[in-house]
Amino acid sequence: MRYTERSLRILKYANMEAERTTMIVYPVHLLLGVLLERTGVCAELYINYPSLTEILNERVKEMQYDKDDQGINYEPFTINISQTTKMVLENANNRMKRFKQVYLNEGHIVEAIFKMNDPLTKAVIDGLDVSRILETVSYPRDMIVPLKDYSFPTIPTSNLTIRKAKQSDTARLKNFVEKEFGKGWIVSIENGFSQEDVPIFIALEGQEIMGFACFDVVRGKKGLFGPMGTSFSNRVQGIGYTLLHYCLYEMKEIGYEYAVIGEAGPIEFYEKACNAVVIPKTS
Repeated sequence: MRYTERSLRILKYANMEAERTTMIVYPVHLLLGVLLERTGVCAELYINYPSLTEILNERVKEMQYDKDDQGINYEPFTINISQTTKMVLENANNRMKRFKQVYLNEGHIVEAIFKMNDPLTKAVIDGLDVSRILETVSYPRDMIVPLKDYSFPTIPTSNLTIRKAKQSDTARLKNFVEKEFGKGWIVSIENGFSQEDVPIFIALEGQEIMGFACFDVVRGKKGLFGPMGTSFSNRVQGIGYTLLHYCLYEMKEIGYEYAVIGEAGPIEFYEKACNAVVIPKTS
């Protein structure tokens, strides 16, 4: 499995919590790890659900776990984990793949925990405000990027061509999007091509589309970045990063003070790529 840096820290904190309590990592330790990770949406959960840490710590003390259970070895943990924790991580990995992502993040892990049906995990999460936790950590969140002081970063050289999409690209871009991501973004792509100055950038290797990014194409909203996607076989190659910044630069040139990234899934990517910040929940 590939983990985001944040999720790796969460696993490390979970490992530490298990060392001081049960000596085997259970799903509840993963939740405690989330609360110890005081960045991004994890920090928001810690701040907005202040009693959660105490509740979980009390339930660890009350856990009726099998003290003879030796657990199993599982990287990157330094102590053994329970079979249920292994199932959580495997289910989280499957969810990640369903969304055609390549890095396991905190949202995948937390949602997988709450889908467990074993008695031990159910007892731990009983009565928690599950919807509040999932809405904070596991569901896509809107993010914002200030553009006033934005500057285009240095982009590593590659064999790719990045350019604005032309009307002649319409059919093949729609085919690329439908093949890689389904039909959900087709209307947004059509909205982009309906504009005189098409707000879509594409990445090409020769004549083959490797990825795309848009702005001002979703529901007629101005200043809204997305959708963006790269071919699954070319993830983690920097294509998305490059396309993102071509869009942000143009948005700044147009005169936008901010870019809003709507329903961002890979939150940590945007935090690192352009200093995007999650827009806090109002309730």
